Amino acid sequence: MTWENALETVRAAAEACRECGACTPRCEVLCPPDAPALTVGSLARAFVEAQTPEGVASLAAERPDLVFAVRRCCMDGLCTLSCPDQVNARAVFAALRELLALAGVTTQAGFESTQVDKEWHIFSVYRAVHGIYYNDLPAVTDAPAWKADTLFFPGCSLASYAPDLTREVLAWLRDQGMNAVLSVDCCGSPLRSGGFADRANAHRQALVDAALAAGITRVVFVCPGCRDEWEAASGADALELVALPQLLADAGASPLPEKVAQAAGCDDPTLALFDSCHDRDGRFGGPLRHVFADCRTVELAHHGKNAVCCGAAGAVSLVDPAICDRRARRVLDEEPTSAGADLVVSNCPTCEYTFAATRRAEPADAPSGPSHAHYLELLFPSSFDWPQTFSQLESMWTGEYGPWVCQQLL
Repeated sequence: MTWENALETVRAAAEACRECGACTPRCEVLCPPDAPALTVGSLARAFVEAQTPEGVASLAAERPDLVFAVRRCCMDGLCTLSCPDQVNARAVFAALRELLALAGVTTQAGFESTQVDKEWHIFSVYRAVHGIYYNDLPAVTDAPAWKADTLFFPGCSLASYAPDLTREVLAWLRDQGMNAVLSVDCCGSPLRSGGFADRANAHRQALVDAALAAGITRVVFVCPGCRDEWEAASGADALELVALPQLLADAGASPLPEKVAQAAGCDDPTLALFDSCHDRDGRFGGPLRHVFADCRTVELAHHGKNAVCCGAAGAVSLVDPAICDRRARRVLDEEPTSAGADLVVSNCPTCEYTFAATRRAEPADAPSGPSHAHYLELLFPSSFDWPQTFSQLESMWTGEYGPWVCQQLL
């Protein structure tokens, strides 16, 4: 995204917004307890009036609270639902982050390890250090030779932190008669969080172009966020973008009772399905409710089109870890406890990572709240091993490969 394109996105929002304030009460960023309330439009207008990179830099120096608001936004789009002017807040805040990056207000600091359009980033380095390879499985470039028409896109978290589970899902797709190849690429969303929309767009476009060139006609996604990135690329309408839960529901898949009981820590638990903020259309959550139809389930206060962020979106933890923790605990503790759930079932691997990290940070004597699991862990034999994953994430910086890791990521 060029400066002009980013500014035009922001300008359109500033002109469309009538300042009705409908978005404000839905967002703790727009309505902070210790500062005047904002609207998406008023925030956009301030940047439009700044006009140039130099103007935005001056605005940032004069009004650091506005920069803080942009950086604290998780871009989950909840405020957009109440907007009578149909201002797409997620697109606006992505453009605002781009303006801050282009103006030099924000830099790559903190985002060094998530440059997923480069050969080495946190996920590829983690896999290399810990010997997680998929060289024995066909990739996109092998599709013509295999006459494959389906691409399985597990997303970076699943492919990196649950390799056995990734392989089991690919094998299941083949058992369903799909000639599938595998991609362990990232969809590019971390770049967008960093304000590098131009690079994020180019990265996702390269993924779509490679799939089309290889003769792929169908892409199967584990994660709603990955699907959203692909869907926005040019030429993606020539591909059938399929939510894995829909395939599972169509095949009559059901959870393994022993896995559900193990994950919940009790027999006959009550489950709450957590919908990712990228799944407001229900293309993942809807089929999953069919998959778990034989389980006792309750709905969280925020679900479906009213889904909220798990705490991870927008890389907000880099500027305000406390607000991320509050968001995660709302999903993981407050709402499930109120609903009487024993187990929160996430439909996004990154959400599941966030919940695991939140639990890990708790004091040893903290009261135990509801458990959590990703939906695939309850349907297939393998699971995430979060203690091992976090241990390996930490040890790779200081162990035998530490200097190499630092050289690649810092």
